[in-house]
Amino acid sequence: MDMTQQGSGATPAFGDRPLLKKLLSVLGVGCSLFQLWAIVFAEIDPLLHRAIFLVWIMAFAFLSIRAHRSEYRQGPSAIEIAEALLVIVAGGYYVLQFDRILSHWPMIDPMTGLDLFFGAVILLVLLDLTRRVVGWPVVIITLLFCIYALAGDRLGGSFSHRPFSLAEFIDQMVYTLNGIMGTPLGVAATYVYMFILFGVVLFHSGGGEFFLELAKSIAGGARGGAAKVAVVACGLFGMISGSPTSDAVTTGTFTIPLMKRMGYRAAEAGAIVAVAATGGSIMPPVMGSAAFLMAEFTGIRYVQIAIAGAVPALLYYLGVLAQVHFLALKNNMTPLEQESRPQVLPLLAKNFQFLLPLVALTWMLLRGNTPTQAAAVALALTVAASWVRRESRMGLRKILSALEEAARAGVVVVAATASAGILVGVIGITGAGGKFSGLLFQMSGETLFPALVVTMIVCIILGMGMPVPSAYILTAVVAGPALVRLGIPVLSAHLFIVYFSVMSAITPPVAVAAFAAAGIAGGSPNEIGFKAVKLGIVAFVVPFMFIYQPEILLRGNPLSVALAVATATIGVIALAAGLEGWLLTRLAVWERGLAIAGGLLMIKPGIYTDLGGLACVAAVLTWQLRRRAGMAPMKTPT
Repeated sequence: MDMTQQGSGATPAFGDRPLLKKLLSVLGVGCSLFQLWAIVFAEIDPLLHRAIFLVWIMAFAFLSIRAHRSEYRQGPSAIEIAEALLVIVAGGYYVLQFDRILSHWPMIDPMTGLDLFFGAVILLVLLDLTRRVVGWPVVIITLLFCIYALAGDRLGGSFSHRPFSLAEFIDQMVYTLNGIMGTPLGVAATYVYMFILFGVVLFHSGGGEFFLELAKSIAGGARGGAAKVAVVACGLFGMISGSPTSDAVTTGTFTIPLMKRMGYRAAEAGAIVAVAATGGSIMPPVMGSAAFLMAEFTGIRYVQIAIAGAVPALLYYLGVLAQVHFLALKNNMTPLEQESRPQVLPLLAKNFQFLLPLVALTWMLLRGNTPTQAAAVALALTVAASWVRRESRMGLRKILSALEEAARAGVVVVAATASAGILVGVIGITGAGGKFSGLLFQMSGETLFPALVVTMIVCIILGMGMPVPSAYILTAVVAGPALVRLGIPVLSAHLFIVYFSVMSAITPPVAVAAFAAAGIAGGSPNEIGFKAVKLGIVAFVVPFMFIYQPEILLRGNPLSVALAVATATIGVIALAAGLEGWLLTRLAVWERGLAIAGGLLMIKPGIYTDLGGLACVAAVLTWQLRRRAGMAPMKTPT
């Protein structure tokens, strides 16, 4: 990403660097305050809200890219200042002309020269920001879609569409809710931003330190305690942040060095953090931005999505913890030292207030409140909770710092979702969604399992170097209708897409969470990625299972659901044992194969698969017990 690189010939834009810092603070704090006002208190037109938010974030981003990367030792370049000023002027024009923009008929009423100029400015500056903070893959795909919209009428066959002029294209992409300002940006400007702000405030309030200490107290006393602390801490952070990369960086800073001191290799420590951080994006109650986008695209209430995703997410973390446990047994890892493990009850007695925002958040979501309302209440409770103890109190300076940091954290999400809005807009005006769905339908031979495999591959490929929201949006538009045509319920189909969009964060060769962890661990990103895929194998299995048997999504009669969850739990543990080659003692090759087969059979609900899987697991367990008692020597050790 260009954001990590220093531009050639860049010079300080402001002679007084503290002035630049103050300007950026004002812009960042102002953006968050505007968001709180627009989301919680005001009734502002969605198109106007999204336009102001986008322009504000883009201006802030272009002025802060250089300064942030060099700690204000170097200001933005002249080009970046020019882009920031251009987008500010374009935003001012948008606001002043908004009544006319809102009442005009898209692609019918003529566009003025200034409409076209400022529309092109917003479009081009957005693409340049996306190139800088997200990367070239998203920009290249977006440009290909733009070319398709403007020149696709010259194609022959079913992918041809009616011609669009440049003016019509800019009109749709910039001045309506069918392009840049569409649903993806709308989700980023409301739900996602509120939860980003909530997570940042929770961290600044001392809640982040509390969750790390809580993870130590819960898991630190077990074998391989350092790794289990990392898994629990990443899960606690990730279910709030919803970002695999930021979660890996935040928690990995503390947990990776701890694991390495306890004897874990760099690749193992990095993989454990990468896979645990990635799981936060599928972990209720918050999950990640893709879940909010799913709620908007499908019309399914977010709380229904969170409830359906609860068991699969818990199975995911159970699989990771089980593999970490068996790895610790195999390598004879020790627990954390007693003095570094806080006691649970004293810790909770001192910091219980930080649990109240999460309890309130969960309760409000279950009660039927919107995610923005729940996040706003949780945000207020977090600030109040910080005042329980003197050392954690959030004064004005801490609050302003959190507001600025939230704006900075929102840049990547805004760039990704706004660019994704172009993809959705092009698919909408050209009718390409139905054409791609038909192509996927034909490729799969109108058969469910091949369609699921193709969808999985598409999600993972699109997710390489792409943020989760972009990967989900594009796949949902292309593959979602095809899966529904094959008889899959909308909830299951889109949750399937969410899972594999998220898992692209640990799938080599471009595994963003693995790259983030590698930077801290000092290991090979690809080696970390492959180990992370092994640790997160449950996430590649469970989505197929809940497509065929929805009981794992808590759909069906209580007895069937309980049986499905129980057998899947045993299956996940057996699968972990087979992959790591350890259960009660080291597993022979045939035992590993039998444990893996039994685990897969038990994860899939069904009486015959459950009985077959149970027989496999029972055979392995029986042989392990005999060997442990000294009655059966192991043959062919791994």
